[in-house]
Amino acid sequence: MSMLDRQMQAFVAQSLSHDPENATHATALQQRQYYKAKCLEIAQPMPVGIEVKDTHIKSSDGYLVPVRHYSHNLPTNTAATKIVFFHGGGFVVGDLDSHHDICGHIAKDTGLDLVAVDYRLAPEYQYPDDINDCLTVVDYFLNQAERIVLVGDSAGGTLSASVAYARRQFVNVLNGPSIIGQVLIYPALTCGTDTPSMIEHANAPLLSKADMDYYFSIRVGGEAKQIPTDDNLYTPMQRADYKGLPATHLFPAQIDPLRDDCALYEQALKQAQVKVTNHFELGEGLVHGYLRARAISDKAAHNFKAICTAIKELGEAN
Repeated sequence: MSMLDRQMQAFVAQSLSHDPENATHATALQQRQYYKAKCLEIAQPMPVGIEVKDTHIKSSDGYLVPVRHYSHNLPTNTAATKIVFFHGGGFVVGDLDSHHDICGHIAKDTGLDLVAVDYRLAPEYQYPDDINDCLTVVDYFLNQAERIVLVGDSAGGTLSASVAYARRQFVNVLNGPSIIGQVLIYPALTCGTDTPSMIEHANAPLLSKADMDYYFSIRVGGEAKQIPTDDNLYTPMQRADYKGLPATHLFPAQIDPLRDDCALYEQALKQAQVKVTNHFELGEGLVHGYLRARAISDKAAHNFKAICTAIKELGEAN
């Protein structure tokens, strides 16, 4: 905790007050209850001028994927572009309610309409149900000739990058449906690589290496040996082909085992001549999950503003 200022220490303490000592050994239902309580306690009011509506989008297997639309009461200059948002939670927890205030404030601060995706969670559902739900929603809006910016935090960042890889044929299409950028917030991209940050911050306060080992395996039935080792839809850095990906902004946290995933992804995208910015300096002194700390921490608030600026610039660039 010595690397954290008082504001971030207060956020960590408040977050940990909702977690049992061994949260990953609790049932999935119990984990979701802990997580939801934590999210709701710190949630901010919905900003004025944002309308919210819940609908469903039908997947190819007949599943109705729940989505939540955040729309502006008045048209904005960038209304032609839509944000598709995938929430974090280790593929086990999180839903439309857990990230409700975050999505509302992103929509408000960017001037863009946003749709949040409630993809299916492990262990009740197994990979690739989660990514297939995300692709279902993105394909729906591409079929509506939408211009899309993909945004996700943590596991949602993993899913965003996987969607971008799967739909590279729609990247920067002129005068047609297009994925014009992605913003990844403390994402998992390397499937457990022993990076310096994974070693240095193995016991970070809000996400540990043990947590990541649990999340990677529970997504495929709880057995590490079942983790796909050559599947870019499972984690985005399983292969070496990064050409054709959209312009990318990365927002890692310093005190986070996943921090160096962003550096590795940045290097890979640069080698593939993809426009990428790694905002690592903004994450100094921040922990995994800092999006929720924006009303508590000045650093988190500054980072959130930069995230919204990056999304808005992507929306206006094409």
